[in-house]
Amino acid sequence: MNFGAIGNLTHRLMLARTLPPRLVLAKIAKRLPWTDRKTVRVAEIVNSPRDLQPDRLIRYFLDQEALLRERNGRDPIEFAGKKVIEVGPGPLAGYGPMAIFRGAERVYSIDPDWIDGVFADAAVKDAYLRPHHAALSEAFGSLMSLEEFCTRLSKRLTVVAVGIEAAKPRFKADVVISNSCLEHIDGLETALTVLADLTATQARFMHLVNFGNHRNRASPFETIYEMQPVEYCRLYGAHINLLRPSDVGRCFEAAGIQAEMTTVDRSTKSVEELELNSYWRERYTFNELAIRTALFCEPQRCGVE
Repeated sequence: MNFGAIGNLTHRLMLARTLPPRLVLAKIAKRLPWTDRKTVRVAEIVNSPRDLQPDRLIRYFLDQEALLRERNGRDPIEFAGKKVIEVGPGPLAGYGPMAIFRGAERVYSIDPDWIDGVFADAAVKDAYLRPHHAALSEAFGSLMSLEEFCTRLSKRLTVVAVGIEAAKPRFKADVVISNSCLEHIDGLETALTVLADLTATQARFMHLVNFGNHRNRASPFETIYEMQPVEYCRLYGAHINLLRPSDVGRCFEAAGIQAEMTTVDRSTKSVEELELNSYWRERYTFNELAIRTALFCEPQRCGVE
């Protein structure tokens, strides 16, 4: 019996009620073995209100950098002339287009769920790339035309459908970024060790990690803290690795990466409302359990970009 499917049934029914009908149909079609993966992915993108917000990722990135500047005095990341690795960019290549728009020499992105040809599809260009270019121009200035932007994407952006262990960018990255991805990687310490070997000395990096359940933003720790990890995975699947902030910090350390953590937000009330399983009570402080999202970055180095 597929307990994971049963555990996620409520979540899926909720999505079916709230998402546009065409997006629901695309998500259903994705699970049928005879459908064309590229066609279905394009249908998902062009019918997704979330994916088609042209400035969504730009706002995320700039808000994170603003928070780090306010809290830590951290300088923004410079992309001009840099070689970039992004982990888990998603179907619209994540921060890669922004990095290239801002002058990155190369962007190599790693996402096992990537489908070749989707990003170059005419429907995706009209629905996303065109308005995204306009949003980038508004945020950073008119650095290049849409045609030049698309040309640079085709020449400078590479997305591979592999895990980190199989990545072969053929360069050492000056910048490494990810957004709500590391929490999905099973064997994070091993993955970060490989990533460290792909990273140049003095590289900049910024990883946002989401420690919630990825199903209910209003109650992000519901079901996680009410049972042991083995039971959670049995009921809901292994979609997140269930590592907490200190665990992720130790993974960076074991991989030989110096990383500083900055808490982005906590959900204290959500933890207070739960009956915590002894597994979590005995291993973590309440304050750590309440951290919903955090940024892991290289320690600030004065005078070094």
